[in-house]
Amino acid sequence: MASIGFLGFGEAGSKIATGLRAGGLDGIVAYDIAWQDSELVRSRADEVGVELLKQPGEVAARADVVISAVVCTEAEVAADSIAADLGPDHWFLDINSVSPGTKARIAESLAPRGVNYVDVAVMSNVSSDLARLPLLVAGPRASEVEDLFAGVELNISAVSDTPGEAARIKMFRSLFVKGLEALSLEAMMACYPTGVHEQVLSSLEVTFGKYTFPELVRHLIERHAVHGRRRANELAEVAESLREVSVEPFMAEAGFRRMSWDVERGLQEQFQGGEDPDWSEVLDALERLRSNEAGRAG
Repeated sequence: MASIGFLGFGEAGSKIATGLRAGGLDGIVAYDIAWQDSELVRSRADEVGVELLKQPGEVAARADVVISAVVCTEAEVAADSIAADLGPDHWFLDINSVSPGTKARIAESLAPRGVNYVDVAVMSNVSSDLARLPLLVAGPRASEVEDLFAGVELNISAVSDTPGEAARIKMFRSLFVKGLEALSLEAMMACYPTGVHEQVLSSLEVTFGKYTFPELVRHLIERHAVHGRRRANELAEVAESLREVSVEPFMAEAGFRRMSWDVERGLQEQFQGGEDPDWSEVLDALERLRSNEAGRAG
C-alpha cells in the first residue's frame, strides 16, 4: 500500500485525507506553508490524524504519493519546492484547479526527475465521501492511479495520457459553474433591492424549467444563431437598467461583447430563414469565424 503525503492542507486536502483515513489508509503526512501560523491548519491535521511536517522535502521522504492541494496561484511554486526531492518512485497527483497549460508545465518540470505526474480534476465540491467524488485523471500512467489506494473506493475516470486534458474539462466546466454564479449575483443585486426577484425567478422557471442542462445549452446556441443581434442589443439595455439602480453591469457588458462579436462578423446572416439550425452547425460556423479572425490577425 502506498504512503500518502499532502502538499498543502487546506479544505480540499483535509477532506480528501479524511476520506482516505476512513478507507483504512494510515500514516498520512502533510506540509502546509502556513503550518506555524494557522491554527486552522493545525486543528484540521489533528482532527484527521495527519502528521504535519516542517518542510516540503520531508513529504517526499515520507510518502510515495504526493497530492498537491495548494491555492491555485501557487501550484507551480509548490511543485518547484519539492521537485529536487522527488524521483521515479514518486507519484505527483496534482488536484489544483489550474489551466491545462499550467499542468502541462508542471509535468514537464518534473519529467527530468522521472516523477509519475498525474493531472487530477475534481469535478464537484470536494467531499470526504471519495466513492461519490468524481475525479478525472490524465497522464501517461493515469490508469494506474486507483491501484495506489488499495482498499479505498474511489470514483476515478482516466481521460487521457496527456497531462492537462483532465484540467481542460474542469476549467471549461468551471466557466459554466462560476460564470453562472457571477451572473446570478449580478442579477439578484439588481432584482432583490427593487423587489422583483421572485417574479424574475418564477419567469425563468417557466421559460427554462422544461429543459435539462445540456438541452438548455443547445437551445440557447441554436436560438442565438438566428436572434443574436436582437439579443445583443437587449443586453445593452440590460446594462443601462443595472446602472439605473447603481449596479455595475460586469456580466451584462461581457455578454454584450460575446454576442456582438459574431453578430459583427455575420453569423446571423448564415442562418436566415427556416427553422433554428442544429447547435453543432452553429458551433462549426463560429469556429470558422474564429479561424478566419486568427488568420487575419496573423
